[in-house]
Amino acid sequence: MWFCRFCRCSLRSRGMIVTENLAERSRGIVYTREQLIALCKPLLRPRDRPVVPKELWRRRRGCRSGAKRRGKRRRHKPAIPAIIVGNVRSLGNKTDEITALVRTQKDYRECSIFCFTETWLHSLIPDSSVEVPGFSLVRGDRDLSKSRKKKGGGVALYVSERWCNPGHVNVKEQICSPDIELLAVGMRPYYLPREFTSAILIAVYIPPSADAAVACDIISATAAKLQTKNPDAFMVITGDFNHASLDKTLHNFQQYVDCPTRENKMLDLLYANAKDAYSATALPPLGRSDHILVRMTPKYVPLVSRQPVHIRTVRRWTQEAAEALQDCFGSTDWDVLCGPHGEDQIL
Repeated sequence: MWFCRFCRCSLRSRGMIVTENLAERSRGIVYTREQLIALCKPLLRPRDRPVVPKELWRRRRGCRSGAKRRGKRRRHKPAIPAIIVGNVRSLGNKTDEITALVRTQKDYRECSIFCFTETWLHSLIPDSSVEVPGFSLVRGDRDLSKSRKKKGGGVALYVSERWCNPGHVNVKEQICSPDIELLAVGMRPYYLPREFTSAILIAVYIPPSADAAVACDIISATAAKLQTKNPDAFMVITGDFNHASLDKTLHNFQQYVDCPTRENKMLDLLYANAKDAYSATALPPLGRSDHILVRMTPKYVPLVSRQPVHIRTVRRWTQEAAEALQDCFGSTDWDVLCGPHGEDQIL
C-alpha cells in the first residue's frame, strides 16, 4: 500500500491510488511515483545552496554610493596618503607586532605610510631585522657625532608598496642636530589628484631639551626650500614635537591631530598644506610605548570632484541639414561672387 509522504496517511483514503490495475483506476485520481516525488519540496541541508543556472542570476546594476564605500574601493589608491604616526620608543623589538597588525587589522594593512619616531636604530642594526612585508623602509638614524647624545632618537618611514613603487621613494633632506632630527622623503605614488605633482613627507623628532625656536626655524626653512623646488607638491610635516609648535611659523599649513597622544598632552602632531585633508583616530600604543598611535584617515576631496557640473549643448549635423546646404550651393551664382565688381580688381 502507498502512503502520503507528508502525513503518512493512506493514498486510498485521500482519493489517490497508485496502481496499474485498470479496474482500480476508476475509483479515483491516479498518480505515478515520479509525479508524487515531483510534488515534494527539495530537502536542503543548512549549508547547502541550490544550483541556479547562470542565465537566471540576478544582475546588479549601478554601484553603491557613499564616502566610505568609495574609500573602500580605492583603499590602496587614496587621494592623499593615509598615515599612522607615533613615538614607538625602540623599533627593533616591535617589528613582529607591526607585521602581525598589518596582517590582521585593516587600519594597518590599508595604511600608506607609517611614521615612527624614537626608533633607537643605529648602524649596527641592519634593515633586514626591522623590515615589514609589503612596505619599503626609509631610515633616518641619529648621528651621535652631531646630536651630542649617546642613545635614543631616530626616525623611520614605512611606505606601502601597494601605494607607491619603492623606486619612486627618495630622500630629499636629512638633518641631525642637538635641536632636531629631520628626514624629508619625496614620493610619486601610483595615483595622485591632478592638483598635486608629488607627495613629500617630513618626519621630525624634537627632543625635550631642544630649543623650540631653532627647531621651528629649521623645519620652516626646509619646507620652504622643498616647496620652491616642488610648488605643486602635497606636503606633510609630522612627528614628535614635544614642546614645539608650527602654528606661528607656517601659516599655510593646518594641524589635524585633535586627541592627546601621551597622557593628557598632544605631542605628536601632523601638519598638511591642504584644507580638510585628514581626520584623526587614536590607536593603541605599540608594546610598552608611552605614546599612542594616531591614524590619519584621508577625507580630502579632489578638485575635479568639487567643481560643478557643466552642461553643454552640441548641435548634430543631420542628413537633412547636409541636403539643405547642398541645395544652397547648387542655387548660388558663383560668377557674381568670384568676378570683379565696380572698382574692385583681382590681384
